[in-house]
Amino acid sequence: MKSYVLGARENGEVVSLRSRAQFLSPEAAGRRLGMSRSTVTRKIEAGEIKAIKVGKHHRIPLREFEAYRDKVVGSMIAAASDDIEADLNEA
Repeated sequence: MKSYVLGARENGEVVSLRSRAQFLSPEAAGRRLGMSRSTVTRKIEAGEIKAIKVGKHHRIPLREFEAYRDKVVGSMIAAASDDIEADLNEA
């Protein structure tokens, strides 16, 4: 990694590093989804969002969060598309 960064610097390139959480708390997931922590917890308990238990606390693997988010956004887009199509057919 160090040699890559140094080589990029020598070539006048910019290297950007970011870190991502591997797990999200229900509160953090809720903020990203526009939901309350308790709603996320209910979805975990209902099996809609996969999570693991660490002590007494749920932790949502980032991949599971992204899969759930993509599913929800996809269904919202499909519903909106159906509504738009119906409105266009009425005109």
